[in-house]
Amino acid sequence: MSTVVLLATSLVAFLPFSRDVSFSNYMIYALLPVVFLVSNKKRFEGVPSPDGLGLAISVTMIAGSFVFNWATGVVTGSTDFGLTDYVLLVAGVFSAFFSILDTLAMMCVGLLAFLRGATLSLSLLYPYVFIGVSAFFVSVVLFFSHLLISPEMYEGPVAGQLVVGGAAGGAIVGIGWGCAGLEELVLIGVILFVLIWSFNLSRGRSIAWLLVGLLGSFVINIFRMVTLVWVAYRYGLADMLWVHTHLGDVMFLAWIAVFWLVFFRFEQQAPRDGGDVSDAPDAP
Repeated sequence: MSTVVLLATSLVAFLPFSRDVSFSNYMIYALLPVVFLVSNKKRFEGVPSPDGLGLAISVTMIAGSFVFNWATGVVTGSTDFGLTDYVLLVAGVFSAFFSILDTLAMMCVGLLAFLRGATLSLSLLYPYVFIGVSAFFVSVVLFFSHLLISPEMYEGPVAGQLVVGGAAGGAIVGIGWGCAGLEELVLIGVILFVLIWSFNLSRGRSIAWLLVGLLGSFVINIFRMVTLVWVAYRYGLADMLWVHTHLGDVMFLAWIAVFWLVFFRFEQQAPRDGGDVSDAPDAP
């Protein structure tokens, strides 16, 4: 069942509707409570449904996501849902099924808040660290692009830019903050924490899975960027922009799905270091 839930979550990003309304951003943040629930489903059997106060809190959070969106839209002129709006919405939907007064449910909502706080902190650091981060990604992308595609590309006039030849005609392509994938790296880090905490793994196994998850996320992100460069070089900027719009979240969600399947396959078969496991048989 966990496999079906996660794969269905991943496939939502393919839908044109989700791309047009940025609904895939909601699904990305919804991954956290999905992973939290599935990896702790036995524990959640004891979590009560929300009472009247809990339902009021849930409705307030769901309505608050729209109110916050409207309020920020008045200031910025943009009516698109932002990441904070989606986090409030996810937390509100989650609390409609589980009482957030319960410690376990409270932890899930707290992780959502922490996730948004961490990604917001990253965005606030943008003016100070982005030039160095972007330049680093450009150097890595250029190395693999020269190796796999063509030498007809080189660093642009400004740090964080590269010039692409071929069908792109020497166009300048920049690696923006969203393209760097740092927020996705924070998300996979929080999801890894949930999995490791849920399975009560040893320190060695925890570190090993953490490294696999973070390194895999970095590799997927570089692969995504190199793919975009290849599309620009082979087909031009218009096709690259289309792929850029539709590919990033799909690749990231697919990687999360693969990682989760591999993790569960290995850890459900491995001897436990202690504690309950959601899919383990009850002790006699």
